[in-house]
Amino acid sequence: MFGRRTQPIRPGDLFVVDNSQPHVALPDCGGSLRLLLVLFRPELVAAPGCRAFDSGYLAPFRTADEHGLERIGHDTPLANELAAILHELAAVAQRHDPADRHLLDATLRRFLAVLVRQSHREPATGGADATKREQIRPVLSYVERHCRERVTLAEVAQVVHLSPSRVRHLFRDVSGVGFKEYATRVRLAEARRLLLSTDLSVAEVAHAVGYTNLHQFYAVFHRYSAMLPAEYRRYYTPEGAGEARIAG
Repeated sequence: MFGRRTQPIRPGDLFVVDNSQPHVALPDCGGSLRLLLVLFRPELVAAPGCRAFDSGYLAPFRTADEHGLERIGHDTPLANELAAILHELAAVAQRHDPADRHLLDATLRRFLAVLVRQSHREPATGGADATKREQIRPVLSYVERHCRERVTLAEVAQVVHLSPSRVRHLFRDVSGVGFKEYATRVRLAEARRLLLSTDLSVAEVAHAVGYTNLHQFYAVFHRYSAMLPAEYRRYYTPEGAGEARIAG
């Protein structure tokens, strides 16, 4: 369940979820459920001040909708490829060998790299969809690069040399959400990263991602994360944070 939305699952299905979003996995009545969970702090992959290239590993999380990414079905080639990497990651973690830390890091990045590669592939349906994606790709990149600013539709329209109304329609067709909604999610993803990876105050974090009204930042953050910024920082800063955790 993602909030109030129910998503059925089958053995072998995969989900990639921004852990700030409310979600829980429940078995059928009278049944049982076994999960392989991989939890990691974002700064493990993309620390503050890192290369834009490293930040790209987290793109699948930044662009997820409020319910998390759609289910990756067990019967798809992508699920098979990702499952093999996850089981490799689990096998290495279960050795509890400090010498494996770099191997864990590399394996986790390989998993994320496959997701990033998939997100850049053209859809199998029709050239029209592919053309729309190609037109909007610079907009997505621009929003991510300027996630600490208040990016407007007029600005990104200039980037792709289209009218704001055309960009608005293209954006919704390709991403499934409106431009303002997408930009808000990307800014909040950056805010969450700053809360967990820096000692900035909540007010400083809000200002860093373009919010001049602290009350508005609190309201928007709570709407998307189901908790206030300070609560989020306390909840997701456990002892020993910074390492990837794998549980069967």
